[in-house]
Amino acid sequence: MHRAEAARAETTENQKGKFGIVAVVGQTNVGKSTFLNAVLGRKLLITSSKPQTTRNQIRCILTTDRAQIVFVDTPGLHRPRNRLGRHILREAHRAHRGIDAMLYLVEPWGKVIDADREAFERWNRLEFPILLLVNKIDTAKGNRLEETLLAYEATGRFEELIPISATRGDGLGDALETLIGYLPEGDRLFPADMESEQGETFLISELIREKVVRLTYQEIPHSIAVRVKWLRERDDGLVEIRAEIIVDRLSQKGIIVGKRGELIKRIGTLARADIEAMLGSRVFLDLIVKVDAHWTRDEDRIRQLTGQEQL
Repeated sequence: MHRAEAARAETTENQKGKFGIVAVVGQTNVGKSTFLNAVLGRKLLITSSKPQTTRNQIRCILTTDRAQIVFVDTPGLHRPRNRLGRHILREAHRAHRGIDAMLYLVEPWGKVIDADREAFERWNRLEFPILLLVNKIDTAKGNRLEETLLAYEATGRFEELIPISATRGDGLGDALETLIGYLPEGDRLFPADMESEQGETFLISELIREKVVRLTYQEIPHSIAVRVKWLRERDDGLVEIRAEIIVDRLSQKGIIVGKRGELIKRIGTLARADIEAMLGSRVFLDLIVKVDAHWTRDEDRIRQLTGQEQL
């Protein structure tokens, strides 16, 4: 982690070096967003212990003195159960298009899991290098790490196999340096200080959704969307934000609001802290819970609400 941060340097647009688009792929909850937040050195992506937290391809940009890398954070691979799940899985598979390399994340399971074998069967026509990152090595017991490395190496799918811990920062510098070696020469397309292609309203909505996911249970995390209605900065520098937390059933609204409004207040407090850190400004956050009946079953609403067609 810290070696990756040390590699950052101020650069100018179109400076020659390495440039590449890199998909970050893996099963749900293997730590893809945690890895990218660690490499980028700040929180741009939401994380959760609950599966299918990431719903869209989210592009993050890392500029170092040697390269500019556009990372595509993808939803976790999974078996979809409804239309929203199918949308999420389509987003994951779309990440294979037009990329220069792939990072495939796994955990130290001690073997190649069946879900990964199924994914590998669809890779016959891939024409870019794939690097395996074995994440969460700090949780590996016994010989699990060595067994995992040997098992995945035996598939013959990977150019490199690199053990890392995204939460502790172990191995991230090596992973980044190795990845850069596989990227093509090219001009940098983005300013050195640009870290995401997503706009502020999308990132804000994701930070709010993260808090709802973290503080709710059962089906609630997979039945919500967040939409920023408006954002404006006052003369005194305070940023005012109004956002809707959208659920698909009335009963879910009561759960998110909570007894005497306690849960929605806690969601707002936690989200505001992250938004202020991202914007570097004081924030007034107004949250409203709205019912949009069965939006998770309507393809048009899914595209609108997960694609963030908002201000």
